[in-house]
Amino acid sequence: MAEEQKLLGGDLVAEMLKREGVELIFSLSGGHINPIYNGCRNRDIRIIDTRHEQAAVHMAEGWARYTGKPGVAAVTAGPGVVNALPGMAVASQSGVPLVLIGGRSSLARRDIGAMQDIDQVELMRPLTKWARQVYQAERIPEYVAAAFRQAVSGRPGPVFLEIPVDLVGEDVSGTKVRYPSAYYCESRPCADSKDITLAATMLREAEHPVILAGSGAFWSGAAAELRQFAESTGIPVYTRNMGRGCFPENHPLAGGFFPIGLMQADVVLILGTRLDWTVGYGRPPLLKMSTKTIQVDIEPSEMGQNRPVEIGIIGDVKAVLQQLQEEMAGAAMKMEENWPVTIQVMKEAARDSALQGTDQEAELIHPARLCRELDEILPDKNMLAVDGGDIAGFAVLTMKALSPSSLIWIGAFGHLGVGLPFGLAGKLAHPDRPVTVLTGDGAFGFTAMEFDTAVRHNIPVVCIIANDGGWGQIRRGQKRDFEQTVGVELQTTRYDELARIMGGQGFYVEKIAELKPALEKAFASGKPSIINVRTDPDTGFSGMELPWKIN
Repeated sequence: MAEEQKLLGGDLVAEMLKREGVELIFSLSGGHINPIYNGCRNRDIRIIDTRHEQAAVHMAEGWARYTGKPGVAAVTAGPGVVNALPGMAVASQSGVPLVLIGGRSSLARRDIGAMQDIDQVELMRPLTKWARQVYQAERIPEYVAAAFRQAVSGRPGPVFLEIPVDLVGEDVSGTKVRYPSAYYCESRPCADSKDITLAATMLREAEHPVILAGSGAFWSGAAAELRQFAESTGIPVYTRNMGRGCFPENHPLAGGFFPIGLMQADVVLILGTRLDWTVGYGRPPLLKMSTKTIQVDIEPSEMGQNRPVEIGIIGDVKAVLQQLQEEMAGAAMKMEENWPVTIQVMKEAARDSALQGTDQEAELIHPARLCRELDEILPDKNMLAVDGGDIAGFAVLTMKALSPSSLIWIGAFGHLGVGLPFGLAGKLAHPDRPVTVLTGDGAFGFTAMEFDTAVRHNIPVVCIIANDGGWGQIRRGQKRDFEQTVGVELQTTRYDELARIMGGQGFYVEKIAELKPALEKAFASGKPSIINVRTDPDTGFSGMELPWKIN
């Protein structure tokens, strides 16, 4: 008689991850999750161990942003889960699918003062689409499958699965375990045909139509459909958040990042993006109340948020674009002939505005000039993760995204410290492509020790730090409003020397002419590198006044 197969609960977690196609997880070790580590190692699932749980969750989010698939993080009980909360808040606000697995004290010692015990599910509930605890070890695969399904269904988002330590360490009979299969719906929600006809008519009749595409275009994989639809109709396209690069920003119909053309639009096709502060809440002065809107979103609660919507379509962006393409094939457009040219002029004016008032001969480098230079010299197929305040504002306005995931930014939540974790995840997801992080010195400090993670795991990202020796955005506001500053000054630390001490490469740049040679050496080294760029702490912000005033 064959010996009955015995598996630990941690093996069941790892086996289900393997069946989901998970290649690696991001984690910081702890006793409550040791059996999961063992199960992953035995199944060739790589563990990228970080220096902080927050960074592990940021990396899981970064993996999702660079692959379109849920990232996975695992953290130990109590403090480990608490440290992961900021990362889950970011993923929740950004609508990014990830699965966080948390350890917990044993069921047997619940409510008697066990070590590191806290009600983690209730902590996570406001920040997740779905949060659950497992109560039976043999049901672990069911819960793991449910976690992945919940993360990607409808509008994507983070989920939390708590597994007590006695369950991950429990011996389970293989005969009692059921591994779920075929638990995803492959069909895409489509629009009602009447709504498609109405939308197509409105777009055909418009003189100044515009497409505003956001993260929904990325998560639905609609880049090809978006380009086909724009080119067949001639309608200009603005892209937002994860939508950036779904329509290449060097295309004649691309409006770039800041949608200033909305001011003159008469019809706007909104594809999977929230009308939040980054687009002036969809209200005047950026978007007139007389402008007609067609809103496409997978999430019904977004319809009519912040402004009335003429046509609301609940559906998948890719599927709806395919329907619109079929409906409008060969249709005559009443769009003004020079409208796309007008959008191009606006785009270049917005990009150039960031350089207003800059002195080309100044001793220190203006952050806008740094961004424009990088936009010219970064390698082909480079993927850029942007982090920070001032430097991020200049970067997202002046730098181009040419393909999906080629330029990612935290977006509306404004959370700092994501740059290096996102960059590490990007390089792990695409080892054949150059990956660059552009961050402020303040933002870098939040997750600076993840440079050690890069060195230990040989992840050769290039991190460019715009070092103005302080919290520049806040410092400028204090000077403007109070004519004095407090709590906003940092040292102009030699982060390049820190990189070398930690086993990477470091370069110091004070003149713009030194940037390209430093960048070439950093990429050629094949090591994690920091390029520490001394930037002007007294720059004006005139080039960014319009976006911020509108919002």
